[in-house]
Amino acid sequence: MPNIKRVSSSALRLAAFFTVLFLALTGALILTVMWIVGSTQRGALQAANDADIAMIANGYREEGISEAIEVVRQRLTAPPSSGVRPSNSYLLIQDADGRRLAGNMAPMAPKVGVFDLKVAGAAAGLVGPPTGAGGAAFDVRGRGTLLGSDWYVFAGRDWRIVSNTRARILDAFAWVAAGAAIIAAIAGWFLGSKFMQRVDDIARTCESIIGGNLSGRIALRGRADEWDRLARAINDMLNRIANLLENLQQVSSDVAHDLRSPLTRLRNRLEAAHSGSTTAADYAGAVSRALEDTDQLLAMFAALLRISQIEAGTRVGAFADVSLSDVVQRLFEMYRPVAEDYQHDLESDIRRDIHVRGDAELLMQMFSNLIENAIRHTPSRSTIRIGVDHIGGQAVVSVRDNGEGIPREEYDKVTRRFYRLSTSRSTPGHGMGLALVAAIADLHQAILVFGDAAPGLAVSVKFPRG
Repeated sequence: MPNIKRVSSSALRLAAFFTVLFLALTGALILTVMWIVGSTQRGALQAANDADIAMIANGYREEGISEAIEVVRQRLTAPPSSGVRPSNSYLLIQDADGRRLAGNMAPMAPKVGVFDLKVAGAAAGLVGPPTGAGGAAFDVRGRGTLLGSDWYVFAGRDWRIVSNTRARILDAFAWVAAGAAIIAAIAGWFLGSKFMQRVDDIARTCESIIGGNLSGRIALRGRADEWDRLARAINDMLNRIANLLENLQQVSSDVAHDLRSPLTRLRNRLEAAHSGSTTAADYAGAVSRALEDTDQLLAMFAALLRISQIEAGTRVGAFADVSLSDVVQRLFEMYRPVAEDYQHDLESDIRRDIHVRGDAELLMQMFSNLIENAIRHTPSRSTIRIGVDHIGGQAVVSVRDNGEGIPREEYDKVTRRFYRLSTSRSTPGHGMGLALVAAIADLHQAILVFGDAAPGLAVSVKFPRG
């Protein structure tokens, strides 16, 4: 089965495609080279033939036919190393009656211009070929012309040099094509194996997660290639899914635990009203308290729904440029009278023109919750300071107070749904405020940091750079 998968893998098909493409391009290149080389060779051969014709014609013009015959004999009898005798040349001078006067070719029917003819050994009329042909016929390309009205001259060259060159080019192409096909097959098989190894790793991890092992992750190889980028993206997605499932389990557990008390209290009050109320005032009081419990339950469910909507990320598409300075300044002016009612001093240190991309409504909700927590959970005469600054390239919003603070070991717990410190259970609330803050911060890819203000609590929201 692994071999079948490798044969049908995309990597191998891609390698085969590029092999075929390479062979096609190489074939086009070879055809172009053959055409250029053939044209060059044909031009060179014809230029040599024209040079022979010109030398013979010059001899004829200077001293007549005898000199033309002498030129042919000298060129054919000179040693090849002398530079006078042309290689693979075929020359002929014949008279008007068809008798050969000079040359290494048998007489032929006079034909003027450039043409091809097939020649062979002595039996076919070839006289003294400079290269033994062994009786096999081959082509000669040359030019025929008339000297005066009585003499016919032909100068040609062996055409096999062109066909031999073409054959050598085709042989080279065949070797190159065969080598390329073999290399491509090996490379394709190797790449297909590597490709399938990574695919198998991803498939095994996914199958493990489907089987219930939510901690499985795809191993990174540290090469920063596309496979590592894909693995990192899948791992991030799995981490996100695991966090959502963990939150879901936590919410289910918290809902089951934290709703028991208000529901039990609501039932007890209704039962007391049913069995113990004797006047309209008693019923009215019992109903009023039951409505308060119902409102608390509805507020808890509304907060849960709000957090779920935020964690779903549906608001990201509406992100726009938001001035943190303006948002926090409006909240400062809004909560200053509230702080005075609680006998607190609300101060601000807001740097102007600090912007982020986000949802203005959600950001205002997040900072409102932080300010309300500081106002409600600090003793009278406390000082609360709201700040907006630009630190290390990051926009930072902070809320500090000089109250009692919270223990360090509680920092990671206070953002859980329904979680409340033992010191705050006597105050109104349902433990959703900081959970909502954490959800909004996560939506904006911001970091929520709790710290010791010595004394008091310092909460900072650090937004990403840019």
